[in-house]
Amino acid sequence: MKYALFTLSILVFGHFTKAQETHIQTLGSDTILFGTCNPGDTIEAVFAFTVKGSEKLMIRQVHPGCQCTVPQYPKDSMAAGTTDSIVLALHTRNLHAGPVEKYAIVINTGPEKMFYLMGNILGKGTSPPRKRVVRVEKNMGVKK
Repeated sequence: MKYALFTLSILVFGHFTKAQETHIQTLGSDTILFGTCNPGDTIEAVFAFTVKGSEKLMIRQVHPGCQCTVPQYPKDSMAAGTTDSIVLALHTRNLHAGPVEKYAIVINTGPEKMFYLMGNILGKGTSPPRKRVVRVEKNMGVKK
């Protein structure tokens, strides 16, 4: 009985400790819907975030799901309350026409975070490739 109560108290205490853990909180959505683009376009998706918790947070790596997505992220440790952003540049040159769903995993000193890019690539276009920046507005969804 003593061991059962001890184990239960450790689980409950561990749950409360983990709930207060330092983590990344996205300002807006974890998913950016970039709409449609032509093959060869570059989509830069900007994910703004705030560091929540009581300790410093350091992003160790942003690991995209494929080689067509290139991340840019802060390399220094960030104190709680700091606001910054992660940029995912999606290069569509070698992607097939149709729906696109890409992701990146943010590996940091807190729990891992996932960001998603979704949209549609048109068939062979006649317009030259372009670069577009897509941002998530706080509590507003997506801005193009």
